[in-house]
Amino acid sequence: MSDQHNPAQPFQEEVQADIVNINQGGVGHVDAGSVSIRQGGAQTVASGSTDITQGGAFLVDAEHATMNHSGAAVVIAEEATVDNGTIGLLVGSKIDAKHSRIGLLLGGSVDGRPDIAVDARVAAIIGASAVVTLFILRRIFRP
Repeated sequence: MSDQHNPAQPFQEEVQADIVNINQGGVGHVDAGSVSIRQGGAQTVASGSTDITQGGAFLVDAEHATMNHSGAAVVIAEEATVDNGTIGLLVGSKIDAKHSRIGLLLGGSVDGRPDIAVDARVAAIIGASAVVTLFILRRIFRP
C-alpha cells in the first residue's frame, strides 16, 4: 500500500491507501486513513478522517468528518463538522453544524444551529404515531 494516492484519471472505481487526495475527480469507493476531496466526489468513503470541500459523497463512514460547502446522502461519524453543507442523514456523537441543512439528525451533542427537517425527538414521535395507527387499522380491518 502506498502512503499517498493522487488519482490521475477523472474517475477510479476503488482506491485503498493511507492518504487519499482527490482534486476535481471521482472515486467509487475509498478506504483510507485520511481522505481529502476538493471539487470532486466519491460514492462511499471509509476512513479515520474525511474532509470534503465543494464536493460530495453518497456515504461517508469516518471517525472525523468535515463537510465544507458540500453534500452527502449519509454521514456516519464520531465527530462531524458541517459548514454550509447539505446532508440527508447525519449520525454522530459530536456534531458542529453551521448554515447547513440536514434531513434527519441522530446525534449526541449538537453545536451550531443547522436547519434540521427531522431530529431524534421528531423521528420517535413519527415512529410511535405510525405504530399506533397501524395497530388501530389492523383492529378495524381485521378479517
